[in-house]
Amino acid sequence: MLSIKKIKFPRPSFPGKWKNSIKKIIEGKKEKEQSDMQSDEMMSLSEKLRLHRDKVHLRTILLAAAALLLVGGSFVYSRVRVLRGYKVLSSVERSDDAATSYVRLNNRTLKCNPNGVTCVNDSNEVQWNVTFTMQSPIVDVCGSTVAVGDQRGQDVYVFNKEGQMGHFEVEYTLTKIRVASQGVVAAVLEDGAATYVNVYDSSGTLLVKRKTSMNESGYPLDADISPDGQKLVVSYLTMDNKDVKTNVVFYNFSSVGQSQTDYEVNSVEYEGTVVPAVHFLNGNYAVAYRDDGLTFFRGRQVPEQKSEITAGQEIISIFHNDDYVGMITTSDDEEHKYKMQIFRADGSRCGTGYFDMDYTDVAAEDDEIILYGIHDIEIFSKGGRKKASLEYEKQISGIIKLGGLHKYQVITTDSTDKIRLK
Repeated sequence: MLSIKKIKFPRPSFPGKWKNSIKKIIEGKKEKEQSDMQSDEMMSLSEKLRLHRDKVHLRTILLAAAALLLVGGSFVYSRVRVLRGYKVLSSVERSDDAATSYVRLNNRTLKCNPNGVTCVNDSNEVQWNVTFTMQSPIVDVCGSTVAVGDQRGQDVYVFNKEGQMGHFEVEYTLTKIRVASQGVVAAVLEDGAATYVNVYDSSGTLLVKRKTSMNESGYPLDADISPDGQKLVVSYLTMDNKDVKTNVVFYNFSSVGQSQTDYEVNSVEYEGTVVPAVHFLNGNYAVAYRDDGLTFFRGRQVPEQKSEITAGQEIISIFHNDDYVGMITTSDDEEHKYKMQIFRADGSRCGTGYFDMDYTDVAAEDDEIILYGIHDIEIFSKGGRKKASLEYEKQISGIIKLGGLHKYQVITTDSTDKIRLK
């Protein structure tokens, strides 16, 4: 009988494939642990990169928002700010006649008086000078061309920024003068009861001669020639059974008007209305200033009436440049004395403004309307917003806008001052 205690059981042994399998399992677990660790590290790095990108993106958004806010704030501030101070950049004592008129010609200034014309740059350096003798010089500017005529005399001079283009004498007494950009001159002349509206080139060659009288076409209150010298507009005042009437007549000197009587291509009659001024805004637009408002015309060859503006109040002043026109009336707002209305060349409203300053003169220069009194200056945008309001230390005779931000030339009784508003 066998004793169980004496039986020896063999130690368990596994085939080689099982050993390898277990080894692979163990190694696989180790590799998985290492892979998990690497994956965790990669995830940690990816998260860090994502967080960094988010921070950069957020910082960029905040900086952009701050910049936008700054620009927007500056724009709003510039739109609502009214400049009330100034700094004198330079001052030159006046040695010219008190009757000298100043006009801007591109980046230069023309000084015109009965003794001649002087052209200076913004540093007041003389560029050229032409002397003559006139009793009462009148000036008209178109682009870079200027005409100077002796009102109640006969002399006419034509200039550009380089100097004199021409000089001639008209046949009769000169009352009004207008110039086109190439130097063609339209002149209103008087000879007793007869009046003439003549057109000359810059050397004085007579291009068109039109005689009129109160009993015929009427008396020419005003005339203007288009910038290209091809069209003429005249406002004729007539009396019909003691009733006032005005005819605004357009002439075209190109082939379009040559088949018409006296080159006349259009005429508009205004019963009971006076039209004291007419003006070409550019080659395609014109405006007639009625005593009760504005009439706008449009047409490259034959200007036709397109719109009318009624003032509603008494018209005190009118102003214009090549792009827009305006009128100042008594105010319809009891809180202000004056109302300013600005219109584009097509008659659409550009802006409206109100003010109380008693002014001596008004001018439209670039995109601004400049008013000045004895010691006061107010400047408006063409949209009617007040941009500047200040009191000047000297008595003002005129003001001209210069190149550069907020720079102007103030003409006083004894000096010309270059200033910057602030």
